[in-house]
Amino acid sequence: MRRSWIIGLCATLLVGVAGAAEPIEDGWKTYRNEKFGYELSYPPDMEYMAYVDGSSGELKDAGTGRGLVEFEVWPPGECPREPAGTIPRAVGVERAKTMTQADGPEGSSYCGDPVTVREFASRHGAKLYELELTCMAETVPEPPDDSGDGAPNAAAIDAQLVLTPEGTKGPTYFADISPAWRTRILVADPVGVDPRIRATAGTIDLAVLRTILGTLRTFPVQKPPGVCIEDLQNRGFSIGIPPR
Repeated sequence: MRRSWIIGLCATLLVGVAGAAEPIEDGWKTYRNEKFGYELSYPPDMEYMAYVDGSSGELKDAGTGRGLVEFEVWPPGECPREPAGTIPRAVGVERAKTMTQADGPEGSSYCGDPVTVREFASRHGAKLYELELTCMAETVPEPPDDSGDGAPNAAAIDAQLVLTPEGTKGPTYFADISPAWRTRILVADPVGVDPRIRATAGTIDLAVLRTILGTLRTFPVQKPPGVCIEDLQNRGFSIGIPPR
């Protein structure tokens, strides 16, 4: 009896180990970026297009060619250095907000502070963030016709911005892919989640996107040679004059 119990326990442990080491979904493709130190996998009916050394990319429907998710590494360069204490979450939220700003002839539109931010992790331990942003339009009302009152600029000076809610953008995502020397994030912005942009047929099942992000793996990359000009200036060095 005791021997049977031990055999059963060993079988249970083996099943647990196999489950923990479960490979990615059968047939999935993998995109690996050696420059920025990350890789992720995606279904066989999709195609990943990388641009500019992988600093940006697009996940497309392989059959129709329609874009499904836009990716961006931020910041893509090594300079300028971020202030001490900068955290990936703050960089990601700020970048997500900046990407939504749009100016027009009569005002501007933007998506501001997040309504919600949810933190989770990939199966390999990479930190992931899901957020929603509040979108607003800013417009300047047309000044009244004051051609006969002798004060043509009065209305323009007194004009106040009109704020109009435009809905909620989300969910959108970013991940922490920071190397040891740089705070860096990978943005994953699904098509069709911005209420200001007309929805297209090229949308992705968000459950599938979360599974894709769940495959994200980061790995160490070598620090590029060179020194940022800003670092030299902060140390009191002048360009072209060697330090004493």
